[in-house]
Amino acid sequence: MNNLTKALPLCAAAAIAGSVFFADAVNADVPSASGPQMFEVTITNLTATQILSAPIVTSHSDATRMFVPGMAASSGIQALAEDGDNSILAMSMSADIEVLDVVTFPGNLLPGASMTMNVTMDTFHRHLSMASMLVTTNDAFFGIDSLTMDRGVDSAVFFAPVFDSGTEANSEDGMYIPGPPFGNGGSHDLAPAEGFIHFSSGIHGGSSLAPSEWDWGSYAARIEVRRL
Repeated sequence: MNNLTKALPLCAAAAIAGSVFFADAVNADVPSASGPQMFEVTITNLTATQILSAPIVTSHSDATRMFVPGMAASSGIQALAEDGDNSILAMSMSADIEVLDVVTFPGNLLPGASMTMNVTMDTFHRHLSMASMLVTTNDAFFGIDSLTMDRGVDSAVFFAPVFDSGTEANSEDGMYIPGPPFGNGGSHDLAPAEGFIHFSSGIHGGSSLAPSEWDWGSYAARIEVRRL
């Protein structure tokens, strides 16, 4: 067990490999009920200049995943990471019998802003996954992959890093970037991309984007989950 695993009491170590880099959990005084329960999920945009597209949050069993780092992105993750469009991902997750709840936030998150939605979980669907595009990029998104909220945990805070979907070349050319100041959603750079989901290396200053203005440095979002 490494130091990071020790820092995640009652939260699945499997989530570490996917996306979660820090957590602070508060244990309940008594065991929680095993039936369906509502959790409040608050997402805060930690970047200085990047807008986060409308996030999608799902609760699901351990038999399915929203995305898998190191593997090719699904069409739903591709649409979200390239255009901020969560509709394809929402439809595919809703059709998955291993998914209990799918929640799409009503709008984008500006830098420093927070938004809260409720999601239902139960004993068999105790994993949370979520994603949202950093809109002034080619295909970067913040993601949480299969975070587990165990019984007895009333609240927890996590910090989510940024992934590259590997579906579009990182040209940083405004012609292919949906976010401000460009607004070119639906236009995609056809040059070869990496082909798999991996940690984003940030903005490099190619073409239209200056790192001093558009790079996020580290984590993109703070996630607070609280049992209601």
